[in-house]
Amino acid sequence: MALEKTRAIVLKSFPYGDTSKIARCYTREFGKISVIGKGIRKSKALQSGYLEPLNYLDLMFYHNIKRQLQIFSGAEYVETWSALKKDVRKMSYGFAVAELTDKAVTGVEPHEELFQLIVDVLKSINDIDSNINLLFWYFEIHLLSLMGFHPSLSKCPRCHKELEGGRFSLEYGELVCDSCAGMGTLVSARAIGILRDTQHGTLEDVVSIVLRKGDRQEIGHFLSEYMKYHMEGLGEVKSLKVMEKVLA
Repeated sequence: MALEKTRAIVLKSFPYGDTSKIARCYTREFGKISVIGKGIRKSKALQSGYLEPLNYLDLMFYHNIKRQLQIFSGAEYVETWSALKKDVRKMSYGFAVAELTDKAVTGVEPHEELFQLIVDVLKSINDIDSNINLLFWYFEIHLLSLMGFHPSLSKCPRCHKELEGGRFSLEYGELVCDSCAGMGTLVSARAIGILRDTQHGTLEDVVSIVLRKGDRQEIGHFLSEYMKYHMEGLGEVKSLKVMEKVLA
Protein backbone atom coordinates (compact mmCIF):
# COMPACT_ATOMS: atom_id res chain seq x y z
CA MET A 1 0.00 0.00 0.00
CA ALA A 2 1.26 3.44 -0.94
CA LEU A 3 1.04 6.40 1.44
CA GLU A 4 -0.80 9.15 -0.46
CA LYS A 5 -1.54 12.80 0.24
CA THR A 6 -4.42 14.74 -1.32
CA ARG A 7 -6.71 17.69 -0.73
CA ALA A 8 -10.07 16.47 0.59
CA ILE A 9 -13.50 17.60 1.77
CA VAL A 10 -15.11 15.34 4.36
CA LEU A 11 -18.69 14.67 3.20
CA LYS A 12 -19.89 12.50 6.09
CA SER A 13 -18.53 10.33 8.88
CA PHE A 14 -19.77 7.80 11.42
CA PRO A 15 -18.41 5.66 14.26
CA TYR A 16 -17.18 2.16 13.53
CA GLY A 17 -16.95 -0.24 16.41
CA ASP A 18 -15.95 1.13 19.80
CA THR A 19 -12.85 3.08 18.81
CA SER A 20 -12.75 3.75 15.05
CA LYS A 21 -14.38 6.15 12.61
CA ILE A 22 -15.18 5.93 8.89
CA ALA A 23 -15.30 9.07 6.74
CA ARG A 24 -16.44 9.53 3.16
CA CYS A 25 -14.39 12.20 1.41
CA TYR A 26 -14.28 13.89 -1.96
CA THR A 27 -10.66 14.35 -2.96
CA ARG A 28 -8.90 16.28 -5.69
CA GLU A 29 -6.68 13.45 -6.95
CA PHE A 30 -8.68 10.30 -6.10
CA GLY A 31 -12.35 11.31 -6.38
CA LYS A 32 -14.73 9.96 -3.74
CA ILE A 33 -13.10 7.62 -1.24
CA SER A 34 -13.85 6.19 2.18
CA VAL A 35 -11.18 6.07 4.88
CA ILE A 36 -11.13 4.38 8.26
CA GLY A 37 -9.35 5.88 11.23
CA LYS A 38 -8.53 2.83 13.30
CA GLY A 39 -8.67 3.51 17.03
CA ILE A 40 -8.97 7.22 16.29
CA ARG A 41 -11.84 7.92 18.69
CA LYS A 42 -9.63 6.97 21.65
CA SER A 43 -6.50 8.63 20.31
CA LYS A 44 -4.82 11.12 22.65
CA ALA A 45 -3.51 12.97 19.58
CA LEU A 46 -7.04 14.35 18.89
CA GLN A 47 -6.93 13.05 15.30
CA SER A 48 -10.63 12.13 15.41
CA GLY A 49 -11.65 15.75 14.81
CA TYR A 50 -10.12 15.74 11.36
CA LEU A 51 -12.73 13.30 10.07
CA GLU A 52 -15.73 15.49 10.84
CA PRO A 53 -18.05 16.62 7.97
CA LEU A 54 -17.19 19.83 6.07
CA ASN A 55 -13.52 19.76 7.05
CA TYR A 56 -11.11 20.86 4.30
CA LEU A 57 -7.93 18.84 4.68
CA ASP A 58 -4.60 17.75 3.40
CA LEU A 59 -5.47 14.09 3.89
CA MET A 60 -2.88 11.33 4.21
CA PHE A 61 -3.94 7.71 3.80
CA TYR A 62 -2.67 4.30 2.78
CA HIS A 63 -4.13 3.56 -0.65
CA ASN A 64 -4.98 0.09 -1.89
CA ILE A 65 -6.87 0.12 -5.21
CA LYS A 66 -8.28 -3.34 -4.46
CA ARG A 67 -10.00 -2.14 -1.28
CA GLN A 68 -13.07 0.06 -0.92
CA LEU A 69 -11.95 1.29 2.51
CA GLN A 70 -8.62 3.10 2.73
CA ILE A 71 -6.60 3.50 5.94
CA PHE A 72 -6.34 6.98 7.45
CA SER A 73 -2.81 8.05 8.35
CA GLY A 74 -3.13 11.72 9.31
CA ALA A 75 -4.32 15.14 8.19
CA GLU A 76 -3.80 18.89 8.39
CA TYR A 77 -6.42 21.60 8.01
CA VAL A 78 -6.22 23.63 4.80
CA GLU A 79 -8.89 26.06 6.04
CA THR A 80 -11.07 25.77 9.14
CA TRP A 81 -14.25 27.62 8.01
CA SER A 82 -15.26 28.36 11.59
CA ALA A 83 -18.25 30.58 10.66
CA LEU A 84 -19.73 27.75 8.59
CA LYS A 85 -19.70 25.44 11.61
CA LYS A 86 -21.10 27.91 14.15
CA ASP A 87 -24.24 29.04 12.31
CA VAL A 88 -27.17 26.63 11.90
CA ARG A 89 -28.22 28.03 8.52
CA LYS A 90 -24.71 28.07 7.06
CA MET A 91 -24.02 24.59 8.40
CA SER A 92 -27.27 23.23 6.95
CA TYR A 93 -26.42 24.53 3.49
CA GLY A 94 -22.90 23.15 3.87
CA PHE A 95 -24.29 19.74 4.78
CA ALA A 96 -26.64 20.00 1.77
CA VAL A 97 -23.65 20.57 -0.54
CA ALA A 98 -21.93 17.53 0.97
CA GLU A 99 -25.11 15.43 0.78
CA LEU A 100 -25.73 16.26 -2.90
CA THR A 101 -22.10 15.51 -3.75
CA ASP A 102 -22.26 12.15 -2.00
CA LYS A 103 -25.50 11.19 -3.74
CA ALA A 104 -24.55 12.50 -7.20
CA VAL A 105 -21.04 11.05 -7.43
CA THR A 106 -21.15 7.27 -7.68
CA GLY A 107 -17.68 6.45 -9.07
CA VAL A 108 -14.20 7.02 -7.73
CA GLU A 109 -12.85 8.91 -10.76
CA PRO A 110 -11.37 12.30 -9.81
CA HIS A 111 -12.94 15.47 -11.20
CA GLU A 112 -10.82 18.51 -10.34
CA GLU A 113 -13.43 21.02 -11.54
CA LEU A 114 -16.07 19.48 -9.27
CA PHE A 115 -13.66 19.44 -6.34
CA GLN A 116 -12.94 23.14 -6.84
CA LEU A 117 -16.66 23.91 -7.13
CA ILE A 118 -17.29 22.28 -3.74
CA VAL A 119 -14.41 24.17 -2.12
CA ASP A 120 -15.42 27.53 -3.62
CA VAL A 121 -19.07 27.21 -2.61
CA LEU A 122 -18.31 26.08 0.95
CA LYS A 123 -15.80 28.91 1.37
CA SER A 124 -18.40 31.41 0.11
CA ILE A 125 -21.03 30.04 2.52
CA ASN A 126 -18.50 30.52 5.32
CA ASP A 127 -17.63 34.08 4.29
CA ILE A 128 -21.04 35.51 3.29
CA ASP A 129 -23.94 36.19 5.66
CA SER A 130 -26.86 36.81 3.28
CA ASN A 131 -28.46 35.10 0.27
CA ILE A 132 -26.85 31.78 1.13
CA ASN A 133 -29.57 30.01 -0.83
CA LEU A 134 -28.21 31.70 -4.00
CA LEU A 135 -24.85 30.02 -3.35
CA PHE A 136 -26.62 26.68 -3.01
CA TRP A 137 -28.51 27.24 -6.29
CA TYR A 138 -25.18 28.07 -7.92
CA PHE A 139 -23.84 24.75 -6.66
CA GLU A 140 -26.89 22.81 -7.88
CA ILE A 141 -26.81 24.32 -11.39
CA HIS A 142 -23.07 23.83 -11.84
CA LEU A 143 -23.15 20.33 -10.35
CA LEU A 144 -25.82 19.44 -12.89
CA SER A 145 -23.69 20.79 -15.73
CA LEU A 146 -20.59 18.90 -14.57
CA MET A 147 -22.63 15.70 -14.34
CA GLY A 148 -23.78 16.15 -17.95
CA PHE A 149 -27.22 17.68 -17.30
CA HIS A 150 -27.11 21.28 -18.53
CA PRO A 151 -30.46 22.99 -17.86
CA SER A 152 -31.72 24.79 -20.97
CA LEU A 153 -32.74 28.26 -19.78
CA SER A 154 -32.62 30.36 -22.96
CA LYS A 155 -34.70 28.54 -25.57
CA CYS A 156 -37.44 25.95 -25.48
CA PRO A 157 -35.76 22.63 -26.41
CA ARG A 158 -38.90 21.58 -28.29
CA CYS A 159 -39.74 24.55 -30.55
CA HIS A 160 -36.56 26.65 -29.98
CA LYS A 161 -38.47 29.82 -29.10
CA GLU A 162 -36.99 32.18 -26.52
CA LEU A 163 -38.16 31.23 -23.03
CA GLU A 164 -40.25 33.93 -21.39
CA GLY A 165 -41.69 31.87 -18.61
CA GLY A 166 -42.52 28.21 -19.00
CA ARG A 167 -43.07 24.92 -17.25
CA PHE A 168 -40.84 22.09 -16.10
CA SER A 169 -42.09 19.16 -18.14
CA LEU A 170 -41.96 15.72 -16.53
CA GLU A 171 -42.39 14.28 -20.03
CA TYR A 172 -39.25 15.91 -21.44
CA GLY A 173 -37.29 16.56 -18.27
CA GLU A 174 -36.65 20.15 -19.30
CA LEU A 175 -38.03 23.64 -18.96
CA VAL A 176 -40.25 24.21 -22.00
CA CYS A 177 -42.47 27.05 -23.19
CA ASP A 178 -46.18 27.13 -22.33
CA SER A 179 -47.12 26.07 -25.88
CA CYS A 180 -45.08 22.87 -25.67
CA ALA A 181 -45.52 22.08 -21.99
CA GLY A 182 -49.04 20.84 -21.36
CA MET A 183 -48.83 19.97 -17.67
CA GLY A 184 -45.85 20.85 -15.49
CA THR A 185 -44.51 23.08 -12.74
CA LEU A 186 -44.85 26.75 -13.67
CA VAL A 187 -41.63 28.80 -13.74
CA SER A 188 -41.94 32.57 -14.21
CA ALA A 189 -39.88 34.75 -16.53
CA ARG A 190 -38.33 36.40 -13.46
CA ALA A 191 -37.26 33.05 -12.02
CA ILE A 192 -35.76 31.99 -15.35
CA GLY A 193 -33.80 35.25 -15.45
CA ILE A 194 -32.35 34.60 -11.98
CA LEU A 195 -31.49 31.04 -12.97
CA ARG A 196 -29.68 32.32 -16.09
CA ASP A 197 -27.69 34.80 -14.02
CA THR A 198 -26.80 32.01 -11.60
CA GLN A 199 -25.79 29.69 -14.41
CA HIS A 200 -23.54 32.18 -16.23
CA GLY A 201 -22.31 34.40 -13.38
CA THR A 202 -19.54 33.97 -10.84
CA LEU A 203 -20.10 33.37 -7.14
CA GLU A 204 -19.36 37.04 -6.57
CA ASP A 205 -22.03 38.00 -9.12
CA VAL A 206 -24.61 35.63 -7.69
CA VAL A 207 -24.64 36.98 -4.14
CA SER A 208 -25.55 40.44 -5.43
CA ILE A 209 -28.82 39.23 -6.97
CA VAL A 210 -31.81 40.84 -5.25
CA LEU A 211 -34.58 38.37 -4.42
CA ARG A 212 -38.26 39.08 -3.92
CA LYS A 213 -40.81 37.27 -1.83
CA GLY A 214 -41.67 34.00 -3.56
CA ASP A 215 -38.40 33.68 -5.51
CA ARG A 216 -36.86 31.25 -3.03
CA GLN A 217 -39.75 28.82 -3.10
CA GLU A 218 -40.23 28.95 -6.88
CA ILE A 219 -36.57 28.56 -7.85
CA GLY A 220 -35.74 26.12 -5.08
CA HIS A 221 -38.69 23.91 -6.08
CA PHE A 222 -37.72 23.94 -9.78
CA LEU A 223 -34.10 22.98 -9.08
CA SER A 224 -35.18 20.25 -6.68
CA GLU A 225 -37.57 18.78 -9.27
CA TYR A 226 -34.97 19.04 -12.03
CA MET A 227 -32.31 17.26 -9.98
CA LYS A 228 -34.65 14.50 -8.82
CA TYR A 229 -35.71 13.90 -12.43
CA HIS A 230 -32.16 13.57 -13.79
CA MET A 231 -30.38 11.98 -10.81
CA GLU A 232 -31.91 8.64 -9.96
CA GLY A 233 -32.46 7.99 -6.27
CA LEU A 234 -31.65 11.56 -5.22
CA GLY A 235 -34.78 12.13 -3.14
CA GLU A 236 -35.12 15.05 -0.75
CA VAL A 237 -32.11 16.93 0.59
CA LYS A 238 -32.41 15.97 4.26
CA SER A 239 -30.08 18.70 5.49
CA LEU A 240 -32.41 21.45 4.25
CA LYS A 241 -35.45 19.74 5.76
CA VAL A 242 -33.74 19.66 9.14
CA MET A 243 -32.87 23.35 8.85
CA GLU A 244 -36.49 24.26 8.06
CA LYS A 245 -37.66 22.47 11.22
CA VAL A 246 -34.97 24.03 13.43
CA LEU A 247 -35.58 27.57 12.20
CA ALA A 248 -39.38 27.30 12.00
